[in-house]
Amino acid sequence: MRRDESAHRGPDAPTTSIAFDRAAGYYDATRGYPPGVDARVAALIAEAGALGPTSRVLEIGVGTGRIALPLSAHVARVFGVDLAAPMLEKLRAKRGQRRVAVARADAARLPLRDASVDAVLGVHVFHLIPRWREVLEEVRRVLRPGGVLLHAADEQSAFRRAWRERIEVELGTEHVGVPRARFEDFPEEHGWRLDGPVRRLAFETRLTPQDLLDRMARRTWSVTWRLSDAELERTVTALREELLARFGDLGREVALEAGFWVRAYRWGGA
Repeated sequence: MRRDESAHRGPDAPTTSIAFDRAAGYYDATRGYPPGVDARVAALIAEAGALGPTSRVLEIGVGTGRIALPLSAHVARVFGVDLAAPMLEKLRAKRGQRRVAVARADAARLPLRDASVDAVLGVHVFHLIPRWREVLEEVRRVLRPGGVLLHAADEQSAFRRAWRERIEVELGTEHVGVPRARFEDFPEEHGWRLDGPVRRLAFETRLTPQDLLDRMARRTWSVTWRLSDAELERTVTALREELLARFGDLGREVALEAGFWVRAYRWGGA
């Protein structure tokens, strides 16, 4: 996502979305799933949305296609929009014959006809968009009657999640879009009804503590992109101390619990 003027926010709130152009080169290596997990994630999304061979799905913030490409095996077609052209280039390079069409477009101004898709999917994206209320209106417009909004996200390990929240709270890097405290269930405050249970998938990721430290130092995660060099240096130093205390050997591979969840919503109880 790139520049996106805010609506309905206070005068001191951020007005720009998080730009993922810079992440295209390393996104798949740092956000990808362990072997086989991407297929399980796609199956969970299809189950949550009751998607099938005739379903047409739009993904907001499609990025490099880590979700859209495996999901395409379950549906008739996936349409994806994103503002980061380098991310879309990565998707096109690995798309092959899979039924995924993409466009560089603003999620608040979707290039689709009214009532043209059966489901709209957003995976860990609404916190990046200041105009998320307008996006919800666009979702309503492009969904066919009875269509479903699929709101989903990765569940990071407890250790990584604690550090992300610590940075956000201590250094004031609150989400530019949907606030962190409201992220999971915010559609319910805006006329959407949760349809069925929250579906969850658990899995493990394996990496070394040094990998975590290096990713923080290289500003791999978007939560670090607004930190000054001095703030980042202090954060890296504190993280190194905690990693040493918890794991000892920073070069020894460890298993961290992770997961994925998806919530299905229908508009107004439809």
